[in-house]
Amino acid sequence: MFKRVYNVLREFVNFVRGVNQAIIEESVGALELEHMELEAAFLTLVMGSLTGVKTIPTLLSLELLEPLKDELKVLTSRAVKGKDVLGDLMSSLGGEW
Repeated sequence: MFKRVYNVLREFVNFVRGVNQAIIEESVGALELEHMELEAAFLTLVMGSLTGVKTIPTLLSLELLEPLKDELKVLTSRAVKGKDVLGDLMSSLGGEW
């Protein structure tokens, strides 16, 4: 009798742990999505005034370019490879193609 109650309680605890893990994973996914959206908004603020969209003053956007140096490297590499869309797709899959 006690073994049966113990097994039921153990299964219940495992269920609660699984629900907790699912909530954590869903929250992390939502935070990652929010981070990507905020990063895109930041890029629009900084790069917008350089391309003609009036969002913030140009001098301020020039000061904010330092944190964006990695993104600018990706942007320029994509601009150079712009004609090779299939090559970009294959390189994103990984491996030597």
